[in-house]
Amino acid sequence: MKDVLKELVTATRKRIKSGFYRLSGTANPEGEGFSFVDAIRKDTAVPVVTEIKPASPSGGQLIPEGTNVEERADLYRRAGAAGFSVLTDRDYFGGSLRNLAVVSELGLPTLMKDFVLDYGQIEAGYERGADAILLIYRLFARNLTGFKLEEAVAYAHDLGLEVLLETNDLREYEAALKTEADMIGINNRDLRSLKVDLSTTKEVLTNSSKDRPVWSMSGISGKSDLEYLQGSGGDAFLVGTALSRSENPKKLLKEFTGGSDDG
Repeated sequence: MKDVLKELVTATRKRIKSGFYRLSGTANPEGEGFSFVDAIRKDTAVPVVTEIKPASPSGGQLIPEGTNVEERADLYRRAGAAGFSVLTDRDYFGGSLRNLAVVSELGLPTLMKDFVLDYGQIEAGYERGADAILLIYRLFARNLTGFKLEEAVAYAHDLGLEVLLETNDLREYEAALKTEADMIGINNRDLRSLKVDLSTTKEVLTNSSKDRPVWSMSGISGKSDLEYLQGSGGDAFLVGTALSRSENPKKLLKEFTGGSDDG
């Protein structure tokens, strides 16, 4: 079986070595921080975290090149997004640290989403205004990182960042419950094969406990998907591809969150 995750890690190591994550003098870590945990718990609608993902390995180019990322994210904000997830992987997702810096200034919690392998990436997220960082449990379990999971979580916390720890099955989820991560993500997409199975969230939460906010991630294409995942126990829902491809993302997001469409 082709191991896509290994390819993604190889590309990430090359980006790290090339200096992609080093500060360029344009960073601005100052300003008010925002909490995903608070936003999810206080959200009276359905907490949908909207993803800025220009491309993906499985879907190709998702938004036209040259799209104004700030305008797209602000549209999500006005339509009721609970927060933003910003891909910073340049090679497979068309992401950038600039996108992170721009989106982080829009007044909602912002997650840096990448394949974090070392401290420098966490620093880069912090310096570009991220409020939270994604860590992927499987990278640590497979010894693909330059540090241990508990070290990564502690370092992020020292910088004032929340941690979303991504898992993909029951075993990983239960291991995540033993960590100091602020939130746990259940990815319905297997990063080795890129296959999506929405029942992953239900299977995990039916067979385990929950003591912190849980995100259901990947595969949400319509309102019925979101309702299924909410009924399975998810607290927040990451939506990227469906919104990126939608001809009317504002209307679609309002459908997801339960907000009224004011045009």
